[in-house]
Amino acid sequence: MTISRRHILGASSSAALMAVAPGLKISMAHAQAAPSTRDLLVVLYLRGGSDSLQVIAPSGDANYISNRPTIRVRSDGTTPGIGLGTIDKVDMYFHPLATDLKGLYDQGKLAVVVAAGLNQDSRSHFECQERMEFGASKTETLKHNDGWLARHINLLGSTRASLATVAVSADNPISLLGHSGAVAIPNASAFNVSGGAGNISIIRKLNGGSTAYERTATQTLSAVEAVQTALGKLGADSTNYGYTGGGLTTSLRSLASMVRMNIGVEVAHVNMNGWDMHDGLVGEMNARMPDLSRNLSAFWRELGTAQQARTTVVTMTEFGRRIRENASQGTDHGLASFMFVLGGSVNGGRIYGSWPGLAANQLVNGDLQVTTDYRRVIGELLAKRQGQTRVSQVFPTVAYNPMGIVTGSDAGVT
Repeated sequence: MTISRRHILGASSSAALMAVAPGLKISMAHAQAAPSTRDLLVVLYLRGGSDSLQVIAPSGDANYISNRPTIRVRSDGTTPGIGLGTIDKVDMYFHPLATDLKGLYDQGKLAVVVAAGLNQDSRSHFECQERMEFGASKTETLKHNDGWLARHINLLGSTRASLATVAVSADNPISLLGHSGAVAIPNASAFNVSGGAGNISIIRKLNGGSTAYERTATQTLSAVEAVQTALGKLGADSTNYGYTGGGLTTSLRSLASMVRMNIGVEVAHVNMNGWDMHDGLVGEMNARMPDLSRNLSAFWRELGTAQQARTTVVTMTEFGRRIRENASQGTDHGLASFMFVLGGSVNGGRIYGSWPGLAANQLVNGDLQVTTDYRRVIGELLAKRQGQTRVSQVFPTVAYNPMGIVTGSDAGVT
């Protein structure tokens, strides 16, 4: 697939857009691509509200069994869940098709956080995603209308390569709103202008002046050329690594290529859709879980040892699901969900957080309680793995309180 100028140059946050001609928008991408000495943070957003009680299930809990008589993950039988361990005297099980994730867990590379999320009254996908990506609940006030990832990057303040921040999608997420250097690249191998080098040359000539939009056009084209040059030097890789194919494979393979190109990627955002399972949850989850499990594991293998050491992947989702299955053998929008943290510096093979219980008096309006604010987890990653000392300005309404999920120094962090 060849992407048009409109797709390439229009894929950036609204704060960074400048119209140069009807139908053409370009991003403020800088011209240089260079290796980075900072760790890589990958945010994998599971859009749709992933059901934590199916991904990480308290399979023997009597309340879980009674509320999910037909869809639950079982602790025995022909397709039992995969035992993870115990938290707060409750045995937890991975979904039975999460075998690759269990492998990473057993290697100590993957940590699990239960009952995680954001305390919020809404159950709207749009509102809850927006709040999580801005980094504040409805009752919390932020000084600036920017995303939490943008605040983090802008606060680092150091000189960054042009491709330091990448969204592996057609558009940047809200979490990057306010960072003008973010570049959206759906697929590195197809990151080009229609017509290739010939059209790039023409566009350069048409935008060879000194005005702001002309400079921006040439800078953006330079970013395109930087990826194409680096991709050519990297060479073709026919190894499959265990990828399943499909959208997440394309995104993670593209990101792995950019990381191995050594072009300076420090922050990356990836979407995985399809977690809104109101109907026929068992079949939907049986398709989605191996997709997540195998592709994450394949991505990890493709990175290789050197890049694994500097990489941390964190998953998030806008909310979990209600404890009780509905009449369509699915689940409706709930509250708490889960997080995965995968990385070379992760204290993995452990379950983090606290389990609130599933008895009626332990639920919040029929939903699993949030006992770990997702910002607490991310704040630790920003501080210990990316050198952020002003976490209080990234998440001003949540105190820095690390859980020990990753190693690294957080001296001087506020």
